[in-house]
Amino acid sequence: MRARKSVLFVRPDYHCSFFYRDALRKSGWKADVYVPPNYPEKLLYSDSDILRPPQIQSNYLGSILNQILLTAWWLGIFARYRFHIYYGRPPVLRIFEYIACLQRFFGKNFVFELWLAKFFRINLIFLPTGCHDDESKENFSNFDNGNVCNHCGSWDRCSDQLNNLNFSRIRRYFDMNIGVGAIDSSQFPMTHMKYKSIDLDLWSPDMVIPKEHLLPSTKRLRILHSAYLSGRNWKGRNIKGSPFVLEAIERLQNEGHLIEYFFIKDKPSNQMRFYQAQADIVVEQLIYGWWGSTFVETSALGKPVICYLRPSWKEFFFKTFPEYKTLPVIEADTKTVYDSLKKLVVDHDFRRMQGIESRKFAEQHFSVQKNTQSFIKYMESL
Repeated sequence: MRARKSVLFVRPDYHCSFFYRDALRKSGWKADVYVPPNYPEKLLYSDSDILRPPQIQSNYLGSILNQILLTAWWLGIFARYRFHIYYGRPPVLRIFEYIACLQRFFGKNFVFELWLAKFFRINLIFLPTGCHDDESKENFSNFDNGNVCNHCGSWDRCSDQLNNLNFSRIRRYFDMNIGVGAIDSSQFPMTHMKYKSIDLDLWSPDMVIPKEHLLPSTKRLRILHSAYLSGRNWKGRNIKGSPFVLEAIERLQNEGHLIEYFFIKDKPSNQMRFYQAQADIVVEQLIYGWWGSTFVETSALGKPVICYLRPSWKEFFFKTFPEYKTLPVIEADTKTVYDSLKKLVVDHDFRRMQGIESRKFAEQHFSVQKNTQSFIKYMESL
């Protein structure tokens, strides 16, 4: 029998889904996280107490049997939860997409598992992973005269044919689509809330760093930036503006400032905070227009963060969350990052105060305990 207070996170939103799961359980909910076979292991916050389907050897025959096993396993747990939260595009079950007659009869946006969810009266909640889940490429490319899309290494893999199919599926099946108060999609209605959450006790400025994660002692200020120098950096496109960050750091070094570039590589998700805590300054991104997980994590650690905030999104954020009049972000773009970095490097008091404001904002906006209670109210209103 399905519990009224039950939720399944379909694909984890990094560590956020795990923190929600644990907080929901403490509030008396049945909550679980489903991890699909192709989920990147380095992003998996925890491999304990998760739902994973069975797999057999991955050859041609194995891939077919894997789909059959996945389908049988998924249908076995499917109806146990009142709420399904999809992080990113459905479906989970690919096997039914190959039955062309179903889509010819029910429409191209027919998805068997979503149809089945509605049949069982499961509430579906959609959580976008990024811009291609929020808005069409045609509309998004209008921002800054195409500056965002022109710097994206996924440009050639982003198709409005696929995007629009996804949007039509969301409109057809989903009961709520989560927004975080920045971009407001023109493709489907969004419910904006304080969704992004973190364990503020784990990501604490006072955390103790285990010896095995300590970096060598230095008098230099460490500037943390997760540079896209591969992957999304394609044909000169770099959505974070990483070359401009590295150029500004090199310029400051040539001027004699005691700083060094700091990049975290090949570390498990649940160990990232130990290295983030040893940064002095953080640069998020300079082109896209809003913050991501890096800001969530490093603001909780009390770090000053440089990030480009799109004026229209910033205005919408303040309308969505009127309790804020300012944001603890040092705003910069590709043209001003050098000046912003220099001010943080040379002005110790400014750097310290920005870190304090970052932590204060994280406590107000990213608290998983507070946000879980609000999220429960949203779910129960469906």
